[in-house]
Formats: sequence, C-alpha cells, structure tokens
Amino acid sequence: MGATLYAPAEAGLQDPQALARAILALTGQGPGASGSFHLKLPVGFALADAAVLYTVPTGLRLSLDRVYWEVITSWSGGTNSAIGVSSSNAAYNTKGNLLGGAGGDIAAGLVSTGSPFKGTIGAKMIYSAGTTSCVVLVAADTVRFDRVVDIFTAGAGFVHIEGTLID
Repeated sequence: MGATLYAPAEAGLQDPQALARAILALTGQGPGASGSFHLKLPVGFALADAAVLYTVPTGLRLSLDRVYWEVITSWSGGTNSAIGVSSSNAAYNTKGNLLGGAGGDIAAGLVSTGSPFKGTIGAKMIYSAGTTSCVVLVAADTVRFDRVVDIFTAGAGFVHIEGTLID
C-alpha cells in the first residue's frame, strides 16, 4: 500500500504500454494490487483528437483523484482553440470529462508563466454532496487527448494523473 509511480517521459516511459508494465511491476503484477500512482503523460499541439495517452493494464482498476496540465510551452494559435482529456469508458467519454470541462481549457489558461500546473476540473471529476460519484477506469479503458475546439498551433507539456489502484 502507498507505493507511488512517477512516470516522467524522460525516464523512457512515454509509451502507454511501458507505463502499464511499470505499474504492474510496482504493484506486484496485477489483480489484487493496491497503492497510489502518478502518471506524467506527454502532450503537444500536434496530437490528434482522441489520441490515446494511456491504456489501463489487464487486471487493474484505477480510481482517479486528480488530473491536471503541466504547461512547458504556452498553448497558442487557432481560433478559440481548447483542449481536454476524456476516456474511452462510456461513463467518461465526453470531451473534457476528466480535464478541461465541456468547453475545454483555452490558451489564456494554458501559459507557461506562473505555476506550470493548470486546468479546469473535468465534469466527471467533480464530487457532489450526496452522490457516490467517483471516476474508475478498468482494464483496456484509455485516457484520451481531446481537441475540444479548433487546433492549437503551438503548445506542449504533460497531463498528470494521480490516483489509487483498487482491487
């Protein structure tokens, strides 16, 4: 319990399957595994809409606690451009459900000045009193990059996902 995976791109874990293997190695190889994780997934303006950033490994379920951007190069260009993060899971597959919200995050909020950590809470990441809402991704679910509106012509950074492995 409490093991943490920090998977920076510079550590050779850019490939989603390499990240999956790292989680399995960290947690004891699959079903019944538990512990916390922190994924750092590279993103940039050239990514296609719905590009897969991560695939949940077989036998694991991930409860997501926080999802946010780390802006390295300010996002700019396009007409009213906006980005977000969603999942292939039907419960979270609307653009911006995990990060960015319905309208997506726009250039004004995705700048490299000040704190590099930014983002609008995704609609499905908001806990409402009296609900049992939580985001859980299961084996084969993917985390996707969303072009919510238009296309940026510059911008780079990472999507951070923090959470807990559940059995």
